[in-house]
Amino acid sequence: MFITVLHGEHKADIFNIHCKVQILLDGIKHRCGCEDEEEIDLADESGQVKNLLQNKHRSAIELLEERETYVLLGITINSERPSEAGFIPLLKDEIIINSRFLAKLAAWQEQKKPSPRMKSKRAHRRSNLDIPAAVGLRNHSPHGSRTRTPIGSPKSSRKN
Repeated sequence: MFITVLHGEHKADIFNIHCKVQILLDGIKHRCGCEDEEEIDLADESGQVKNLLQNKHRSAIELLEERETYVLLGITINSERPSEAGFIPLLKDEIIINSRFLAKLAAWQEQKKPSPRMKSKRAHRRSNLDIPAAVGLRNHSPHGSRTRTPIGSPKSSRKN
């Protein structure tokens, strides 16, 4: 269960993907000599980003295909707008890092940016889901089913 990571000037290293994503990323940083990069990720040879940073605690084998080749990416974070991260291929190979690859990376970045319209819709969306109180529970809250008080049985409430 391994992958090949392309980096540097026509360099390739093999990594075991039978581990957590965080461990894989740390190993890639160390072996590929990109420890000065704050964050890294991988993309397939077509430019499709694998979005490993969002899944650090999952197993890498769930997200990556075994025996596949991936390109190492550095992530630049805009200090003024942290949500607008950019990807820089850490591979110097004109055959793989071509205009199609860069266009797909740019399209992925644009897709990840929330539009101002979507932000405003999300901010004004209210939850109108009302979950009914479960049988045996009495609801004393004006806010729906948020607080529940257990109802005692008639037998247990009597004093003997």
